[in-house]
Amino acid sequence: MSSQNNWNNPDMYYQQPQSNAGGSYGAQSYSQNAYAANAQYAGGPAYVYQPLPPTNVLAIVGMCASIFGFISSIFIGGIAGIVMGHIARKQIRERGERGDGMAVAALWVGYIGTALWILFWVLYVGVFVLIFGVAMVGAGSAS
Repeated sequence: MSSQNNWNNPDMYYQQPQSNAGGSYGAQSYSQNAYAANAQYAGGPAYVYQPLPPTNVLAIVGMCASIFGFISSIFIGGIAGIVMGHIARKQIRERGERGDGMAVAALWVGYIGTALWILFWVLYVGVFVLIFGVAMVGAGSAS
């Protein structure tokens, strides 16, 4: 049989369910019948992959907030990312969702970014306090 003769024959590759006894197609029966046509080529039963669990939304939002807090000088975003990262890790353990790596990354970026920005602002204000203090001492000794 030539392969060109089979281009217009979708039933050769996919086999639809033959009966609709229950009124609707069940996911299990449809997936078994849909892959049954290819079982002869695989040498055994066709494998149906399970769908992946959903990704935790709070892990995504926490990662975005941590990155925003790291890039901008608004370190409150980093603090929000830290809080959301901890809550997301708890939800992931309870619900079995994906996104634990993002939650951990949100924690790391949030902690490091917040610490760096707080250190920056403390040094920034400290330099101005030092400059004004020196200026005041110099102005007081000149008169």
